[in-house]
Amino acid sequence: MRALLMVALLVLAPMALAAETESASLQEMVEQQTALRDELASDPQGLTPRQVGVIRKAQAEFFRLVEGKTSTDQLAIHEQVRLENALEKINAQIVGTNAASADQNVCWRERITGSKRTSTRCGTQQEIDQAREGARGMMERPKICEGGCG
Repeated sequence: MRALLMVALLVLAPMALAAETESASLQEMVEQQTALRDELASDPQGLTPRQVGVIRKAQAEFFRLVEGKTSTDQLAIHEQVRLENALEKINAQIVGTNAASADQNVCWRERITGSKRTSTRCGTQQEIDQAREGARGMMERPKICEGGCG
């Protein structure tokens, strides 16, 4: 269990540093993800097979994005968003709680209404779920006037 805690710290450290002014180099993040991958291959202590699968899938995305790169500056904005999302998925599975999954930051690119421009938006999974439920509730309300419409 102590090894898993150490791995969690390895996962959390680059995200906190990368979020602040690029303090962690891409090489350090690759080394940390490689160590986590090796740890999961030998003994995925305290993780379910599903969690291990999610981590491996996110790591495959991570390694695919950073292949041949020496800095995150070499990544396009959409690749940086995908990289951040992959690291957040790994973090949520390592922490392994519903609260961590709900607090997982997710970024996406969306087109601005009435424009051809796109913007990057980020929010927690919980905020996205709340917005989705609000939109679903609005769509389920009756669209016709019943009774005292004037």
